[in-house]
Amino acid sequence: MYIQMFGGSALLHLLAAHPKVVALFGIAATATMLLTPLGPGRYIGSGSHLARIEAAVRPQAAITEARQAAAERAAARLLARQNQTEIAGAVTLTLERCGAGCTDISTARIISNPELLRRVLVLHELDFQARAAGNRTGRN
Repeated sequence: MYIQMFGGSALLHLLAAHPKVVALFGIAATATMLLTPLGPGRYIGSGSHLARIEAAVRPQAAITEARQAAAERAAARLLARQNQTEIAGAVTLTLERCGAGCTDISTARIISNPELLRRVLVLHELDFQARAAGNRTGRN
């Protein structure tokens, strides 16, 4: 089991550590790959499982790298606008998309941590892009 050394959801931190997987599948699909019927995906081996998935999606590296760069720019613009309602909405939606694996961390806790906030906003944008791409191809 993962120890909550990060001060919040270990699953959320795993997702933020593997943005290429999120860029390709979205938050919900990536979280689903890590969840088991026994709990919210905080088992030893989740990180290495994500690393293997990320290695397998390397053929799509150009797509995911472009999406990641665009997501980082969009997250920076969102932070620069300093619209707290918009930021809180993006964080809340990201936590909802993450599902049961992210129930142990609150929007306020993420907003109070600048580095985690930036990473969550990047995840939000990656998820938005992946869902948009899935809708164009009929996947989602």
